[in-house]
Amino acid sequence: MTHKISSLRLRWTFLIPVVALFLVAFSSAAYAERRAAVVVGNGEYEFAPLANPKNDSKLIAATLTELGFDVLLFYDVRKAAVDDLEGAIRAHLVGADMAILYYAGHALQHEGRNLLLPVDVRTGSAKEVIDDAIALNSLIDIVKDDPVGVKLVILDACRNNPLTAQKGLEEGLANIEAGAGQVLIAFATGAGEVAYDGTGVNSPYSSALANALQQPGLDVYDTFRTVRGDVRVATNGSQIPWITGSIETRFVFRPGDVKSAPEGSAGNGELTLDRVLWHFIQDSPDPTDFERFVKAFPTSQLAAEALERSKLQIAALHERGLFVTGALAATPISTEAPLSAKTAAAGEEFVFQQAGERAVSETFRIWPREMPATVSGMKTLVTDCDLYAADPNDPQRVVPGVTNGLVNVRDGLRACGFALAANPTNARLQYQFGRILEIARRYDWAEHFYELAGEQQYSAALVNLGYMARVGLGREVDYKRAFDLYMKAASLGNLRARTNVGAAYIRGQGVPKIPEEGILWYKLAASSGWSNAINALGDSFRRGTGVKKDDVEATKLYAAAADAGQIDAISSLGRAYVSGQGVPKDVKRGLDLMLRATEMGNQYAPLYAGRLLLKGDGKVSRDTKRALSLFELSARRGFEDAYLELAKGYAQGSFARGKPDLRRAYFNAVLATRFKVEGAEQTRTSIGEKLDDATREAVEGEVELFVQQNGL
Repeated sequence: MTHKISSLRLRWTFLIPVVALFLVAFSSAAYAERRAAVVVGNGEYEFAPLANPKNDSKLIAATLTELGFDVLLFYDVRKAAVDDLEGAIRAHLVGADMAILYYAGHALQHEGRNLLLPVDVRTGSAKEVIDDAIALNSLIDIVKDDPVGVKLVILDACRNNPLTAQKGLEEGLANIEAGAGQVLIAFATGAGEVAYDGTGVNSPYSSALANALQQPGLDVYDTFRTVRGDVRVATNGSQIPWITGSIETRFVFRPGDVKSAPEGSAGNGELTLDRVLWHFIQDSPDPTDFERFVKAFPTSQLAAEALERSKLQIAALHERGLFVTGALAATPISTEAPLSAKTAAAGEEFVFQQAGERAVSETFRIWPREMPATVSGMKTLVTDCDLYAADPNDPQRVVPGVTNGLVNVRDGLRACGFALAANPTNARLQYQFGRILEIARRYDWAEHFYELAGEQQYSAALVNLGYMARVGLGREVDYKRAFDLYMKAASLGNLRARTNVGAAYIRGQGVPKIPEEGILWYKLAASSGWSNAINALGDSFRRGTGVKKDDVEATKLYAAAADAGQIDAISSLGRAYVSGQGVPKDVKRGLDLMLRATEMGNQYAPLYAGRLLLKGDGKVSRDTKRALSLFELSARRGFEDAYLELAKGYAQGSFARGKPDLRRAYFNAVLATRFKVEGAEQTRTSIGEKLDDATREAVEGEVELFVQQNGL
């Protein structure tokens, strides 16, 4: 079947032209609390336009609407409308059981004050910027003393801002306390750091937030822990979201059991596409979703209900009016975000979002929105499902692909579900639908569609099934099943599978531990240029696993993998130069390589670079301030050993000219102990002995809150 794609622009075609202030009746009944949100997307800045805030704000507004929120959506707030925005926040959010203020756009800080920028901010001087900006604290003050409910302030800001070159203006946002009341402030990235606007339709943060909000059973802390992990993966560790504040109320955005499965359309318990897709659109306020459903599944038992919902009188909803006050008007969610000529011109091309060690050059990821009408050409193959859900690691994909953490689950489920309904035996679409279900943590359902694709020898589906068995996603860990699936995919030439077969023999998972056999599989995958296999071979020669220990050969392999952009290999090569193992010692070159790996998102490199800078060595001068920031970065990226380094450094006064900070030292030592880092318990005990009982108890309470907010 030929799939006509008139434009590759990922439009928000799934949303009804309904004012964001009102929910349709059938979705509001599911939630007893009053839920309210104000969503702002500022993109049309003259000094530095941003492509994604409008798309981001629309995605969040649509997601919240489906979760029963009364949503006000505002685009491109100007200076004249700031008072009206504050009035809208006061009128709409105060008194709600769950109130959310979401802002996407430019922001910066001045003397510790966080400033959000209207789109017509003057840029002639720092004073003009400060005078025109919206003080974040003034918005927080409106809701923080409200005795009713929980308030969330979500800031997907901190984009790279050229105004910070002016004296007194600083990049990123300062970490602030939420103050009294149940107020939680969520930052898209750490204090003083830059968040990414993204190269595709949405920023990494908004994609992760929308995806997490749709998962059943997650409370507020669960949601933001999930967002933190997904953004870290999506940006390869370069962006780490953060939250501050404390709430006592447990609020679940989407109640339900993540393990529940839709019943079969015939009542026989069989998992069917119509039931799975219905599960995700049943709360939609969009008649278009149901119109498409009726056309795609005319014989479904759900078709009659879908037909009724598709008849919703949109005109009647329009009659309820727009929320208008002064210079500020709420925008119907269905309305296309207004675009400047510059933004529209940039939209002629689509750049697939990829991150990680195998992300290809942007040159190869640029895709025209209008493809040539070639007989049997790409236009006849590519569907909206491919644009949303193609896997960069799938050798049978037909577009470059989107990294897991950057997949828009909400719209991707619809795109793939309806594409698969039109072409139900297409193994690629089965795999991609399964992939989105896996990202949505619907593991049983994902496994079903992976199996359908695997039965047609679709190698990426077999690999993903093997991974689910190996790590226990939706099932008990089963190394034997994982190995068998990897072997099937390996026989089809899948390089990832061949590397995984090698790792199974190295570790003895599902097969006898025979490192020499594992090395052969590594070599087979490496011979085809798979950088992960080349790096794995380097590790094997460095450790003497399955081969004779050979540091020279290890560094040659690391260099080859590093040339292909494998970031673990870049870090390992840097360590080799610092120590002089396998290569002539060159501390400066080694540090440069470790810092390069750090910039690319590696979690280990900043710790090793920090150790070097803490003491200095040869041509590398001692820099304790930078060492501290690198240790903190490594910890935020998930390398637990960094907490022990921080504990020791604070205890010894390494970061403050010999003056110890035992409170911070104990905080990090407790965290390292919880992570079971070797030597952490001893360090915790020695530091704790220097503190009184009250201080230890207080710090341990701070650790508990940290873990609750950010996970382990």
